[in-house]
Amino acid sequence: MTDPIRQARVAALWMVHGSVLTRLLREHGRGDHADNLEAALGEVSDIVAGAIGRPALARAMNWVSDQLWDQPGISGGTTVRH
Repeated sequence: MTDPIRQARVAALWMVHGSVLTRLLREHGRGDHADNLEAALGEVSDIVAGAIGRPALARAMNWVSDQLWDQPGISGGTTVRH
């Protein structure tokens, strides 16, 4: 995969998935694991932003958000920072 826009979108999608997993962990009393996962997601965000730039990561996160909001039954509230 050499297309930087596609790479950014894929990374953003996985970060959003990870964020949803942190909510699941918290809802089931696994706050310590959720904290660790959030810390890892923050590191991933920093690595990706360093590689492609914060503006490109923000555009990719916005693209993911747009994709999710276009689906019926999906609610917002992710915790991935960007």
